[in-house]
Amino acid sequence: MKSTLYIRRISLLMLLIAASLSSCKKDKDPVAPDAATTVAGNYTYSELTFNGQTLPASQTNLKGSISLTRQTATQVTIDVNLRSKSDNSEFIVENVDGVEVADLGSGTYGLRYESEEFAQVKGNKVILKGVDEDGVNFTITASK
Repeated sequence: MKSTLYIRRISLLMLLIAASLSSCKKDKDPVAPDAATTVAGNYTYSELTFNGQTLPASQTNLKGSISLTRQTATQVTIDVNLRSKSDNSEFIVENVDGVEVADLGSGTYGLRYESEEFAQVKGNKVILKGVDEDGVNFTITASK
């Protein structure tokens, strides 16, 4: 009888030790979101820059949005829907999967497709670079 009580005490002690060693400690540091999650969201067209001048959306004939949707930790789908205000004709209407997101530092992310950077996300703004049919470089800025 004494040995049975002794075995039970040892068993209980071992169980308590195992439970205390296997209990997990909660992380106190939150995990930072991946690059694709950071840039994902809906952005509304806010300004156009070309030939050294920047015009707010209200002073242009464009309207629309740019949406970034997370695919993987480093890839997004970009859906650009920019149209003319006057006749709703397409200016840039594209949907592209597999856009690579690269952290450039200081809260800036580059968006690349087939190794060519065509846009950047800085804070709550996405800046899309392009060239019109006359060869004029322009940027479209959209904000969250």
